Amino acid sequence: MGYDEEKIEVMRKYLGRIATSSSYYIKGDIPSKKIDNAIKKWASGLDRNSIIGFWDTTVVGSGKAGYIFTDDKIYYQETMEKPKKLWYDDIKLLELRKTSKKDCDRELLVECHDETSIVFTSCFLNKTPLKEFLAIMKDFDSVKKKEGAEKISNDKKTNYGADAGGLGIGTYRNVNNLYEEEKFHAIQGHGFAAERANTLFDNLTGHKAQVVGDDNAKNGADRIVDGVYIQSKYCATGSRCINECFEDNGKGSFRYMIDGKPMQIEVPSDKYDEALKVMQEKIRQGQVEGISDPNQAEQLVRKGHFTYDQARNIAKAGTVESLTYDAVNGAIIASTAFGVTAIITLATSVWNGEDFDNALKLATYSGLKVGGTAFITSVLASQLSKAGLNSALVGSSEAIIAFMGPKASAILINAFRVGAKPIYGAAAMKSAAKLLRGNAITAGITFVVLSTFDITNIFRGRISGKQLFKNLTSTAATVGGGTGGWLAGAAAGSAIFPGVGTVVGGIIGSIAGGTVAGKATDGIVGAFIEDDANEMVKIIEDVFKDLVGDYLLNQKEAEKSVDRLKDKLDGKKLKDMFASSNRRQYAQDMLVPIIENETAKREFLPTITAEQMADSLRLVLEEISDTLTADDESILA
Repeated sequence: MGYDEEKIEVMRKYLGRIATSSSYYIKGDIPSKKIDNAIKKWASGLDRNSIIGFWDTTVVGSGKAGYIFTDDKIYYQETMEKPKKLWYDDIKLLELRKTSKKDCDRELLVECHDETSIVFTSCFLNKTPLKEFLAIMKDFDSVKKKEGAEKISNDKKTNYGADAGGLGIGTYRNVNNLYEEEKFHAIQGHGFAAERANTLFDNLTGHKAQVVGDDNAKNGADRIVDGVYIQSKYCATGSRCINECFEDNGKGSFRYMIDGKPMQIEVPSDKYDEALKVMQEKIRQGQVEGISDPNQAEQLVRKGHFTYDQARNIAKAGTVESLTYDAVNGAIIASTAFGVTAIITLATSVWNGEDFDNALKLATYSGLKVGGTAFITSVLASQLSKAGLNSALVGSSEAIIAFMGPKASAILINAFRVGAKPIYGAAAMKSAAKLLRGNAITAGITFVVLSTFDITNIFRGRISGKQLFKNLTSTAATVGGGTGGWLAGAAAGSAIFPGVGTVVGGIIGSIAGGTVAGKATDGIVGAFIEDDANEMVKIIEDVFKDLVGDYLLNQKEAEKSVDRLKDKLDGKKLKDMFASSNRRQYAQDMLVPIIENETAKREFLPTITAEQMADSLRLVLEEISDTLTADDESILA
């Protein structure tokens, strides 16, 4: 029996005792017309599939008032009250009040975790069974999840928001790699390949290395390793490697100086000996300023980690060296994607109520999947680019950039270039075209939506400008004025004819009070028309979507936040927002406290040790291995 069925059975046990008449229904037996009326009148945003029980309190059985019990909350509409909602997991304490013989005349106090409280006083409800039902439901999900099996079902192994985050950082890194590697296609492309391959090797072996030659500074360094400035020269001969470092084709002075001192010259590992001898001769001839001892040539000539042919092969597609280089780069990108995905999955899983150990396994599954995707995409994209696909996209990418213009191109390229000085004008347009080509190649990675729920539907199911405007001009007036009118009319009727007069006077007073209040509301709302309300709500919705992503809200948190917002929105707030100079900021200032109040309830995440992560990885890989073995056996059978 699944969670839903178990909840329905709990509802079946208690609803007949909660209701004071027979107009109650269990899931599967609820007339659709009643649900339609409830959604229209007082249960906006209700998911029909979540209903487990319905208690209709109307005299005619229309469903326009009553109590709807879902798998995670109660919607209810009591006489002369606004529609309300209670989430089971918000409940902190339940307490019966009033010692009445009839259970329906008692009161049930519900204290919530956010320090608010609700009191059920309606005579349509028996409070003792309601208390028992709520006591079960408030902890139902957390208890069941702890009792759940340790193995994670396939439908839980996808966390779309975390996957999007991991794939996003993977794509970002990959696009930057392709942008940098486009130089591999130039005549001297193997030299650029050598710079990046040597930098990658240095970083992997514990050194702090970076490529700095992309600034194209005259006689500037190509690389910096542990603070040492390096000029890379990967030429066909050692002699040529050194001669290119001197003016006038090797006859003049040494060109690469930094702070009055010569830079190191990095040469292919198989050309090192020849290059060293040529440098020694240059020093003897006095061509290196500040250096007179030929033995110091060993400090100037640096042996690269790769040979000349290896550098040439790295810049090509399909070679062993090229695939190895791309695989190492892909592994680095994959590890970043793994980490981002795993930590987001862990956090959102715990906040969704998942047991920590299961959440850690979910995080590992997601990290492996997204990391693997990032690795494969990185290798394939780089190989396709080296094979010529990049060149095939030159015309279309440059046409797009020409249409965008220099300003938009500068914004685009400077946002993506990592650790480089901003560029503008023609240089920005050229670089932006390169960036677009890299992005087009990696476009096979499709970004998935942040969450499994439709934020727009949640928002619009609960708040719309049109409905809110109607509420402002009619519902609020009717409830407020009607209630006041009822009290005044009932008091007058009781004075004339106690009993019947109380009821009749209350009805008459309610009608009169509601009418007067409605007309007064029209005057107060004034020029604030329905279209204005729609416009303000649309802005709030757009801001809310952004904040859902920023705060990684899950479905329940999003729904609760919208519910809190609905309680705060009124005519004055919308008019103030309409009149404000920055409406988006106004909406954000209104939404952030609501959302932060909701996220403050999240469970604190403990620090994950390397041992825990390794143990989780071992368990996940064992499960994958067991699954594959079982599949193989079934095929052979």
